Amino acid sequence: MKTTQISPSLDLKSSAIAFIFAYQQQDVEKMLGLCNPEGSVWFKPLGASGKGKIGELGKNLWTALIDCFPDLENTVNAANLETDGSVRCLVDIRGVQAKEFAGIPSKGLFFETEHVFIFRHDEDNQINSIEIEWDHQDFARQLSNA
Repeated sequence: MKTTQISPSLDLKSSAIAFIFAYQQQDVEKMLGLCNPEGSVWFKPLGASGKGKIGELGKNLWTALIDCFPDLENTVNAANLETDGSVRCLVDIRGVQAKEFAGIPSKGLFFETEHVFIFRHDEDNQINSIEIEWDHQDFARQLSNA
């Protein structure tokens, strides 16, 4: 009987997509279950204050986002395995603001921005590094209707 082996690159992409899918489901615990909680996260537009541990800063920020944007959803537009072994995902994230978030008062406005997630994995294929980038000025503009 022949068995099919899943390539390591497919495993890496699958865990990144599973993370984004758990985010779509607003299941922070499932997101964190795919990660090393001691791993690093960097929400790049937030500068130094956007750097921390996945199990602390990541968990707190994703929980706050879901609380402030209860209809938050996403669409994965691309997931690519890069030459350095990272997985780069292009994801559209959108929702209607229901509560103040990051100093932006809620006006009940809709936003949609493309985010770039870069996932790196440890030797056990757990996500141990996530870098996230988006146009924060455009995000704030959409929510302030300026």
